[in-house]
Amino acid sequence: MKFRALMVDAGPMRELSNVVTIISKLSKECVLRLTDDQMYFIVSEENSGPSPPILWCEIPQAMFCSEYQMIGLDEEHKDIYLALSSGNLARSLVTLKTAKSLKMKLTKKQCPCLTLEIEMPCVLSQQTRQVTHDIPVTVIPRKLWADFHEPRIPNPDISIELPPLKQLRTTIDRMRTMALEVVIRASAEGRLTLQIKTDMAKVSTRFKGLSVEAFGGPIEHSDSETDTQTNEDMSRISYCRVDAKKLSMFLSADQISTNKTVCSIVHKKLVILCLQSDENVKLQCFISGIVY
Repeated sequence: MKFRALMVDAGPMRELSNVVTIISKLSKECVLRLTDDQMYFIVSEENSGPSPPILWCEIPQAMFCSEYQMIGLDEEHKDIYLALSSGNLARSLVTLKTAKSLKMKLTKKQCPCLTLEIEMPCVLSQQTRQVTHDIPVTVIPRKLWADFHEPRIPNPDISIELPPLKQLRTTIDRMRTMALEVVIRASAEGRLTLQIKTDMAKVSTRFKGLSVEAFGGPIEHSDSETDTQTNEDMSRISYCRVDAKKLSMFLSADQISTNKTVCSIVHKKLVILCLQSDENVKLQCFISGIVY
């Protein structure tokens, strides 16, 4: 197996650094899948054995890399799967925001490594200096590749475009100081509500006039999980209770130059957050619903 890539554009390098930083906040470990046309970062639940990914990130190599070469396992299995520390990778890429270039390659040192060669400008001269990071990786055998395929998810009941992530993150971070869980509720009329309940208070924040990408209703409700506004048609509302910390970690993606972020809800079961960046990065986060 061989892999070599070169990045020289400041925008994509900065985007890669931001994406890996977000991944490192979600999990200590990640899987890097390399194909002919895409680089994937995959995160699964920690300490849970084989399980569907909770984060799936696609990076188009043609838009990020000026050079990209790889040779997979064999002609039939052309991909490369590498397990590595997301924290080590994030710390190594911090300097990309001022770097002139990044070269990535698969090397064999004392163990297999993803070697990063970062060309940095010198402050006091016109010369450059090279910083090298060797990140140990584990090559994932072919028999385990099926554990890292894109999750198959049921059709969502509703998909709604989110307001600016920074605004949402501020709201969620304040709610997190009062409750561990938050109910996300979306209506076919373009309203998004975030709600928490404690023994002392009930707090709701509403966003109106949002674009509804899809609605699969009507939706059946057998309980009163969330309070409704007067005359609100519950058959046109979908909701899900999720971990507030996981939601907040995804919303730290406000560092990325976002083109659009969509929230899809499978009623009471799953929230899928999908971010599409200006550099054509697609970042999906899957947060399972909490049911009592």
